[in-house]
Amino acid sequence: MILDQTTLMGLPTLLIGLVFEGRVLPVAFTSFSYETIEKSQNAIEYALMLTVASCFPPDKRPVLVMDRGYARVSLLPKLESAGIPFLIRVPRSVSVFIGKKRTSPGRLPAPVGCLTRYEVLYHGTARYPVDLIVYHGERHEEPWYLIVPRNFALSTKEIVDLYARRMCIEQGFRDWKTHLGIRGMKFMNREPAPRLTRLLLALALGYLILLALGASPEAKELRPLLEVPRLKKRHGTTRTLSSLSIGLLRLSLEPFRASAERKIMRTLAALRTGIGAAFLFS
Repeated sequence: MILDQTTLMGLPTLLIGLVFEGRVLPVAFTSFSYETIEKSQNAIEYALMLTVASCFPPDKRPVLVMDRGYARVSLLPKLESAGIPFLIRVPRSVSVFIGKKRTSPGRLPAPVGCLTRYEVLYHGTARYPVDLIVYHGERHEEPWYLIVPRNFALSTKEIVDLYARRMCIEQGFRDWKTHLGIRGMKFMNREPAPRLTRLLLALALGYLILLALGASPEAKELRPLLEVPRLKKRHGTTRTLSSLSIGLLRLSLEPFRASAERKIMRTLAALRTGIGAAFLFS
């Protein structure tokens, strides 16, 4: 799962989601105001992480993928004690120890295209044991410096491939602001954060349904009628329309609207019985 922060309607908003079809399926989110925080933003972030982790069996916790803004060393032992595996990009200038030698990730060799993994003690004072992966992709302006727990189950390449999917959350934020209409909206009351969180809950359900409409077996049969594929592959595919776009087209075009609406009604009926939203994509 990916954790990141954006600003919606002027409010900081945290989102944790699963990558699917180049998008991020929203799993948990919360909005808050800096003026009304009782403890700290760090406490809000950790509470959201625990909430999501508690929905999974202890032996099947998802990996939490985070960017440099979450690379604080105080978070690492909390995640490990809660049984939450993590993958975090860290700054190039932070202090680490390899054996007794103090250095920084930015001083380590980073040949283009090569993967290197070190056992390090992270941070100059806390010295928390983690694995550090250094990778400089061919099209990357600078190397990635990624930390994971010691004895992490994934291989070095799998870790890099997993982090590469983190950018999908940026596309998810753009979807919320553009396709779902968040951009330009304003709340006129004094406590907008709870109202925005409730609004996002409704929009998240609509977003999941649209993606399901665009990724269903019926949508795959309709795709040749709705898009003109590329002659050459881009990012490994010749598709020109996302699953979200296919879902929107199914609802907006007259020949496909009736079947799409029937699918939505069946979905809502199933959700009312208590079936989880995951069945939409099964």
